[in-house]
Amino acid sequence: MFKLKQDIILFLLFLCLLSCSSNPKSPIDPKKNIFITKPEITFNIKNLPKQINVFYLNSDIDPDSTSSLLQGITDNYYYYKEKIGYAPELNFIDFSDNAYCMENMTLLNESFSVGLLFNEDYSLLDNNCYQRLLKLRGLLVTKNKIMGIKDQKLREFHISREVDITNLLDIAKNNGSMRAIIIDDSTTRDKALIEKIWNNMDGEVVSSVSSEKKISSQKLLAEILLLEQSKVRSRKLSRIIGLQIKNEPRKREDIDSIFLSTSLSNARSLKPALEYNFADNISVYLIPSWREEGNLTDNELDLEKVVISEMPFLLNTNTSFQETNSRNNSRNFAIGYDAYELVLLLDTSSRRDFNYFGLTGLITNKYPSIQKKSLHAKVINGKLEYQDYSD
Repeated sequence: MFKLKQDIILFLLFLCLLSCSSNPKSPIDPKKNIFITKPEITFNIKNLPKQINVFYLNSDIDPDSTSSLLQGITDNYYYYKEKIGYAPELNFIDFSDNAYCMENMTLLNESFSVGLLFNEDYSLLDNNCYQRLLKLRGLLVTKNKIMGIKDQKLREFHISREVDITNLLDIAKNNGSMRAIIIDDSTTRDKALIEKIWNNMDGEVVSSVSSEKKISSQKLLAEILLLEQSKVRSRKLSRIIGLQIKNEPRKREDIDSIFLSTSLSNARSLKPALEYNFADNISVYLIPSWREEGNLTDNELDLEKVVISEMPFLLNTNTSFQETNSRNNSRNFAIGYDAYELVLLLDTSSRRDFNYFGLTGLITNKYPSIQKKSLHAKVINGKLEYQDYSD
């Protein structure tokens, strides 16, 4: 009898150790620039899906974006296969052909599904295919919110740049900024959206312009800051009094901030031009373009004092579980990686509230919504100083 009790105790201790080693807590550590961790997972492998079907709309225009999404999923798949031995059957299905979509719906209905609708217009799907898609058990990754999801078995991971914009503008407002200039470019074209959000926050837009390739950064900013008008006034006064007047232009005092919604390369060009045009003490906030992939470096002197809102995966942060120098630093890779993470969490606890620090940001599940917040950083002496996640 004593031996039986002892065996039971040893067995329970073994289960406890197994659980602790398989499902560690990994808090973020700002001192080590660790802002990406694995979630605390308390699932039983036997209860997880035996089969996961990933369906997507392949893009002939940008095939690399789809490839990066799938690479993110497979990388996380192999992480869990190695760490805890979880290796479900993983199927990838291209739904670009509507006939193929209908043919595979039976397969999808019988297992957990992940729909990657982030890059493409899901309205291109046949209506019958689309309606059956809304009845699946699984997760849809979308850029534009999908209407008509009523089944509790299907959740949506909505990745929106508009949320990043709103969070960054909120930081600007908390910093005392109220009168702003907005600059977008051909890769974003969203100055009207930013103006609408800023106005709803009781902020004032003094001017909004687009940075085009045919206009130099210095000329664009000189016009915005009314420096050319200052020179004209100086010349007129010189003619009136007959004396040469030394023109020392001053920055506009009716603005306190500039919102850049551009590619990184464009932002690196615009910020030095701001300083040249006597606007070096205007607060600058950057929401990088999502259409152009670009990596921040360890020496961003051209972006000095700029506040940036971005996925932590693209802000040169460290992870608590893998080396950063071997990563594929792309936005779509991060989205695919976090999508697989959510598969494991949602299949076992769809209604349970949880949050974790993923590659795309702070991810919070509060049924029925899944929310994501990006990380914020300020460039100081060319280095990124992280400002934690916005509230």
